[in-house]
Parts: sequence; C-alpha cells; structure tokens
Amino acid sequence: MKRSAYMDRMESAPRWILCFLGTYLAVHLLSLYLWHSAGLPLSTPGTSGNSPGLFETGLAGAGLWLCLVALRSFPAGTPFRRVWMLLAVAAAAQVAPGALGALRGTLSLSSGVLGAGFASPGWMERMERFALLAGGPLRLALLAAAMLPLLRILRKFGFRVRASAAGRAVFGIFCLFTLCRFCEAGAASLAGGRIGSGEWISLAGLPILCVLFLEAMLLRRAVAGMGNGLIARAWIALVFAVLLTGAGEAALWAIPHYPQSLPLAMFGTLIEISAAAAFALVPACQVAAQLHAVNPAGSRPADLATGVPALAR
Repeated sequence: MKRSAYMDRMESAPRWILCFLGTYLAVHLLSLYLWHSAGLPLSTPGTSGNSPGLFETGLAGAGLWLCLVALRSFPAGTPFRRVWMLLAVAAAAQVAPGALGALRGTLSLSSGVLGAGFASPGWMERMERFALLAGGPLRLALLAAAMLPLLRILRKFGFRVRASAAGRAVFGIFCLFTLCRFCEAGAASLAGGRIGSGEWISLAGLPILCVLFLEAMLLRRAVAGMGNGLIARAWIALVFAVLLTGAGEAALWAIPHYPQSLPLAMFGTLIEISAAAAFALVPACQVAAQLHAVNPAGSRPADLATGVPALAR
C-alpha cells in the first residue's frame, strides 16, 4: 500500500519544526555576532510588549493543530485520551496571547473607523491581562494537570517514576529562584514600589512551574527506560519545553536589571522561541510515531524503539 503525500508530510513534521527553529536561531545569532563585532545598534527582535512574535505564535498554532490530530487517534475511554485533551487545551492557551495581540493591533488601527470605544484603554488592558493569564498560569496549570495522568500511566506500565539526584537538584534550584522572586517582590512592595499586573501574573505562575519542574524530572527518569523511539522523543521534548520555560522566566527577570544588554534580551527571546518549538515537537513526534506504526514506509511493520507499542495507541 502506497503512503499518501499527506501522511509523509505529517510524519516529517518534527524535522520541519527543527529546520525552521535552526534557521531562525542561526539568523538571529548571526545578527548578534555582527552587532558584537561592528558595535552597531540593533533593536531587540521578537515581541512587542507582552505579545509573542509571529514565529512563536505560528509554532503555537502548529502545536495546537498537531495536538488535535493526536487527540483524534485516542478513542474515548483510552488512558491517553485525558492527557492529550489537556495538552490540546494548553496549546490553545499558548496561542491566545499571540491571537489577542494581533486583535489588539487590528482594533487600534481600526479605532478611527469603528469608534474609540472598540479600542478604549480599559478594554485593551483587560484583554492584555487575560492574554497574560491564559499564556501564563492557566497554560502551566493545564500542563501540570496533563502530566499527572501521564506519570500514572507510565508507572502502571512498569516504568520507574522517581527523580534522580540531578533532577532533585534542578528542582531545588528553581524552587530557590521562585523563593528569591517572591522575596524581591515582597521587599519592593514594603518599600512602596508599585508592582504591575504583569509581574503579579508572572509570580502566580512560578509555583505551578515548580510543580512542572518536579513532574518533568520524574518524566525524564521514566522516559530513560523507553529507548530512543518517537514516543520517547515526544516526552523528552516536553521535558525540555518545561526547562526552557523556566529558563525564559529567569531571563525575563534578569533583563530589567540589565536594560542596556542587547545579547541578554535577544537570548531571552530565543529561549522563548525554543520553548515554543519544543512544545510543538511533543504532538509532532506523537503523530509521526502513530503514522509510522500504522502505515510504515517499508514493506515490514515498523519496529518502534519504545518497546511499548501500546503507548502509541
């Protein structure tokens, strides 16, 4: 049976995501090198305000579409149905900031035609606050909720769900970072400083991110026994996505302390892009694994390196 071109494109989705990410990183790192060697002023690439850039929003949209494709392959009542349903909702929450940012820009441009009420400062501020909540604490809570049944299923299949010493150290370091952030915000509040809504929303997501770090370390240890197949790569991508999200929070905290540092601002943007690509790789690898198992390219059945064919169904 010949494979359709659609199935071939779907199976190569992880490679396309990595190619696009590599090209994006190479171009921006080359720009950083030219800035450093020539000393020319460059504007910081990436986002405008709190809205994700076009590339990051596109990756989030691709991840949402692939999550829906993966979700369709799990019938109601199967163990992984709940996991992928929560991952799909989390992907939709990841798309929300970029979509609402584009909507704000459209309303601002059309306010002269439709009237100032469509782009009033209060309404725009509420929209921005909702985008921050959806892309921050809400998305992180959905990811944490999705990883709980995932870890239970892996434990049921006999995988060792226990954090290693290195995993506990990483979890402890991020917990210390979270504690320092809260202490700094508390000291600033006691000193009479004003903390914006965006900072409070970021602080609200840090405890959830601590839980995600712990779950990621448990998942990393469990996936170590699954080999090097596409299913294992999907969950490893989720682990890296969580780690990159934490690194992005650290970069966002450090940037205001060094406002004149363009390399730090650029690296913060590149970390966010890499995290979005890692999240998109999770459903991409899952869909590719299912297509490879159901309809392999060769004449023989696919031999998934996970060792657990039931995990692909």
